[in-house]
Amino acid sequence: MRTVALVIALFSLTTVFAGNKNGDKLKSFSISGKVVDNNESLTGVKILLDGKETVVYTDFDGNFSIDNVLAGEHTISFSLITYNNKEVTFNPAKENSLEVELETK
Repeated sequence: MRTVALVIALFSLTTVFAGNKNGDKLKSFSISGKVVDNNESLTGVKILLDGKETVVYTDFDGNFSIDNVLAGEHTISFSLITYNNKEVTFNPAKENSLEVELETK
């Protein structure tokens, strides 16, 4: 019985790792950056990753960080009252930081 359980466990692990032809797909990345207006830092900018529940805000220096992001193309949305919203497409496997400039309405 133990032998059967061991064979099933080894087969399961082999299947999981064999299916990962592109190792980056399972890696998680961090995206960091800064949001500015005319080179001035913007505090409290709301940042959404792929329009979902991953929400962060810029700090007092306009910096932000989003952790545990899978490889691939992502849409990052930036919004702050009195500024035009902005969307940026970003791939954390290719780059890990960005600077975004918002324009006043």
